[in-house]
Amino acid sequence: MRPSMVIVCAIALAIAVGGEIRIRGKVKKRHTAHRRHRAVLPPCNFNDTIIEDEWSLMEAIGGSKFIFTAKVLNVKKLRTGGVSRGRKSNLYTLRLRRVLKGDLDEFRAFVKFDGEAEETLGGSVLTVEKPRASEACAPAPRPRLSAIFLSDGAFVGPLKEPTPRLRLLTDPIPLTLYHLDRINAAVKGKLK
Repeated sequence: MRPSMVIVCAIALAIAVGGEIRIRGKVKKRHTAHRRHRAVLPPCNFNDTIIEDEWSLMEAIGGSKFIFTAKVLNVKKLRTGGVSRGRKSNLYTLRLRRVLKGDLDEFRAFVKFDGEAEETLGGSVLTVEKPRASEACAPAPRPRLSAIFLSDGAFVGPLKEPTPRLRLLTDPIPLTLYHLDRINAAVKGKLK
């Protein structure tokens, strides 16, 4: 018999006879997670009717001034209006990837440059706000995920900030090849 098997048999016999094994001395607990006692909201599910329904997609694209792809850096729940009565909105900090629709010169007003070349907008940081966000779930997409954003080009928030925020028309659309193809086709007017 192997020595490891002998040890396992001895422990099993000690448990069967004595009921439990006592460990003497200091025992350090490992892998214990310190959890805060706050409610963790489930993530919001993406409503894909805007992508699947041609009429709602064309209406959303027609009403949007800017359509762009970006990577989410940070998401915050922001209470607008009064502290107790205001509606919640999601405030997204984004790293811009590509502008699909809109005038680039007008779009530069919303972008904060990170010291890179100002000729291209890719890689610059901007802040957008989704008003009337759902309070029953956590905002989607989460940080480090990419999405497609549809904005009406309106300024949101105080105008004193160095870079104003854009207002979103819809929830961010997860960036998949299918979603990107549908939106590109709708922007170019070739939607089937």
